[in-house]
Amino acid sequence: MKNERLWSSDGVLNHVVDDRVADTFQRAISSFPAEWAAAAARVKNDDVVKRLVSVSPGAYSHNATSILASVAAWSYSPENEDIVNIMELRGLPCICVSKSFQNQGLLMDSLVHILQSRDGRVVILAFRGSQLEPITNWLANINIKPDPFFAAGRVHGSFYRGILSVWPSVREHLLTAKNGESICRVWQRTTRSKVCAPSMGDDSSAACGEVPSLREQDPRCVHRARLRTVMGALEEALRSKLEALYITGHSLGGALAVLAAAMIYSEEELRDLRPLLRGIYTFGQPMVGDRAFARNFQKHFGHMLFRHIYDKDVVPHLPPRTAGDFEHFGQEYKRERGGWVSSDGASARQARFGALALAGSLASWLAEQFPIDPLFPDVGRMAWVKRNLMPPILHKRWWLRYSMADHMPINYLRTSREVPPGSEFL
Repeated sequence: MKNERLWSSDGVLNHVVDDRVADTFQRAISSFPAEWAAAAARVKNDDVVKRLVSVSPGAYSHNATSILASVAAWSYSPENEDIVNIMELRGLPCICVSKSFQNQGLLMDSLVHILQSRDGRVVILAFRGSQLEPITNWLANINIKPDPFFAAGRVHGSFYRGILSVWPSVREHLLTAKNGESICRVWQRTTRSKVCAPSMGDDSSAACGEVPSLREQDPRCVHRARLRTVMGALEEALRSKLEALYITGHSLGGALAVLAAAMIYSEEELRDLRPLLRGIYTFGQPMVGDRAFARNFQKHFGHMLFRHIYDKDVVPHLPPRTAGDFEHFGQEYKRERGGWVSSDGASARQARFGALALAGSLASWLAEQFPIDPLFPDVGRMAWVKRNLMPPILHKRWWLRYSMADHMPINYLRTSREVPPGSEFL
């Protein structure tokens, strides 16, 4: 019996039209009973998936915040295996595809991780924020000149180009997941790679995080891939259509997450994805567009946009007023003892001067990293020197309005893992 006849033309297991598949599964169970049971348990162990699916659109979920903060923080990793491993530890078995676009001449450096739960019911788009290097990231952030976003207002030009650079691939992956297929199918169709080449020691499917189908096996590595094939076939057979979509990101990644949601609500082809969107969870997100943009999309998904701001984080107050009128929308959450608490209104307003705000935030970071209080105790002559001769900004950090230290993703991750009072009843 030829393996390729067990598979449909697009590589997806066709267990409806081919009666021989039942016999194939039975032989697989007989050959690998323990491995089959383990794979089935992994696919069906979907407690986290059930919680993510059960969230109503517009309902804030502390469980979702905890998961998405982890994804946003780990999206800075260049290897998608790191995200897969962390999600496994968090109880969310998934596969992950990463799409990047870098062009220094155009000041563009974007990266998005697309995560799909093993059962196909949940997809998470995670956009990476700005990196310390290369300098392209920082030049892109200050390349602020607004561009029109369809007829819905104007947005930060560099942010807009950043989402456009990866959006064709994101759109294709989303439509594939919506139909109940593995996102790795897109990856395999669009990526040229060697199969089981000795130099690579692996194949395209394994790199994507999924097991290849039978027809994709090279004869030289059939024995090594048999076990992975059985587990992958089971996961493929049990995969469901997309039920819940989440979008997240930290810093620049949060801005791209907002624009990704705006793209979904602007393209007619993606209309069917809108009821599946459960929330856009951003962390330390800068402002994306002007008042017209904010008001237009507040009506569409403002109730599903949850912006998290840690203490004096400077980035949510940018771009500065000197760059033009920008405005936040959605629901704002501030850090309180025990976790995130909804803020009354939008407290993050534009900084007046960007250079001064950034300089003050860096001074705050230095004051936190290198405190001088131990050198000048509040006793005797030292207290007099500290009070009369030393600039207050050096020993009264609360004088500084903004902080770059508060922007670090670790702060958002740790706060999201805390349990606010009363959540034990949710």
